[in-house]
Amino acid sequence: MIKSFLKRYWHHYVIGIFVLVLVDLSQLFIPRLIGRVVDQLKQPQPDQSMISLMISWIMGIALGMAILRFFWRYFIIGASRRFEYISRNFLFEKLLSLTPGYFDQNRSGDLMAKLTNDLQAVRMALAQGVVLSVDATFMAIMTLIFMGRTVNWRLTWLSTIPLPGLAFIALFFGRMIHRRFMQVQKEYSSLSELTEETILGVRIIKSFSANDRIHQMFNDRSMRNYESAMSLARVSSLFFPLMTFFAAMSQVLALSFGGKMVINGLVTLGEFVAFNSYLGMLTWPMMALGWVLNMIQRGRASHERLMEIVKQKPQIDEPEIPVRISAIEKIEFRDLTYRYPGTNRDVLKEINLSFRKGDMVGIVGTVGSGKSTLVRVLAKLYPVERGKVFINGVDINDISSTNLRSLIAFVPQESFLFSDQIKKNIAFAQQNIELDKVVNYAKLASVHSEIEKFPEGYDTIVGERGVTLSGGQKQRVTIARALYTERDLLIFDDCLSAVDPETEEKIISALRENYREKTMIVITHRLKVLRDADLIVVLDDGKIVEMGTHEELMANEQMYSRMYRKQMIEEELECE
Repeated sequence: MIKSFLKRYWHHYVIGIFVLVLVDLSQLFIPRLIGRVVDQLKQPQPDQSMISLMISWIMGIALGMAILRFFWRYFIIGASRRFEYISRNFLFEKLLSLTPGYFDQNRSGDLMAKLTNDLQAVRMALAQGVVLSVDATFMAIMTLIFMGRTVNWRLTWLSTIPLPGLAFIALFFGRMIHRRFMQVQKEYSSLSELTEETILGVRIIKSFSANDRIHQMFNDRSMRNYESAMSLARVSSLFFPLMTFFAAMSQVLALSFGGKMVINGLVTLGEFVAFNSYLGMLTWPMMALGWVLNMIQRGRASHERLMEIVKQKPQIDEPEIPVRISAIEKIEFRDLTYRYPGTNRDVLKEINLSFRKGDMVGIVGTVGSGKSTLVRVLAKLYPVERGKVFINGVDINDISSTNLRSLIAFVPQESFLFSDQIKKNIAFAQQNIELDKVVNYAKLASVHSEIEKFPEGYDTIVGERGVTLSGGQKQRVTIARALYTERDLLIFDDCLSAVDPETEEKIISALRENYREKTMIVITHRLKVLRDADLIVVLDDGKIVEMGTHEELMANEQMYSRMYRKQMIEEELECE
């Protein structure tokens, strides 16, 4: 990220550094002018015009420095802010490009910490880190030259004897700061994760009266975060006083030897005043070295954490020359055995299945039998080996994910709504919202009448994750959202579990009636809604144990038949 950014915006840093150097050069002339004023004031008859001229020069330089400081801040700090903006967008786009498998293994709290705290630490290294590095290096070299040439080289070398100790301290503490800052960021991420989960699951926490337990967990993580931060603070607290001590030793040597030189007439009082001013300027670069190393070590640690995201590659490899399809005419699984990346258990085993456009396919089976996995693989949410899944006779690996998903409307088990208006949730990611279409699809999803009862109707804001809606309402809004896209293939992954059986049957029947030209895959535990399906697939432990129409499966007297009759008996008992 940094290399590509600097290749594009290097001129901002060049201009900013050039202006910064001008500021430093201007600053170096002020002690010399002050020294001349002091020498004039020591004369029996001071030259008033000379003193006025020197003061005018000092004021002019100070004004010029103020103006130039604005420009180096504009170019260098502005460039770092641009880096933050570009990098945050790049990282966000990178996260969107990754497959669900990455998010299965990484917590959202840690990712949020990386996009905020870590990115800010890198920005600081590219802003104040660059400024202090240039400022400290240039000022240290030029101040030594000015001290030696305008005052006395012997006094200069004597006064700077303690300063190399500053560099040694900076290097020694730099590694410690790096390790401890990495630990601070890790603990902060852990704390962020728990905070986010607590806020999202606050209703569950309260319903289980788990406030004390969650508070204790939060307190434990907060304490670990505090201890790691204090560990870093202890190093920093020792680091900077040591830097100050060595800088003060330079002042002691300057006063000890410089004072004698003034008394012996080797240097004038004005030169000695100028020398002390220069020494103060030299102390700052040495102390700034500590700040620079501290900041760069933090930026380096954070950059390593950000690169963990950058180096991630999607689990699905996109084809170099993709085959483009404009419609889904036929879907085929050929001897598919599948396990999730990084696991050893086969979730699907020897799946052979095919169906065509316009078919309604029901997928049923026991819990954990691989029903959801089958449709996730079909939507290219997870990688699959070649020669196993085909669309229109084309291997799914030869079709780009973007092309394939543009033809699929997927309604997952988890109903997720954004904190926005209902109409915007239904018309999600659409530039123009057609209210007539929104209402039409809400009616098909059997949620229109309930939306109309809200005071704001379709303008109602549903809150975070749709918290203001019931479970059934959220599920039906997500169905309406899928229908709004008008895709070729509709996948309903047990997305009506929170509504009553009659409403589910009504919705599926309405969809079947209105979308006979589209392919529908319905995963459900309520077998009654699949009586009109063209094909019903029964899974058990990842294998297809039965396949056929409702009538055929009932005649087989196998697993499907037993499940169906059991559900009918349970419904009759509930009615009684």
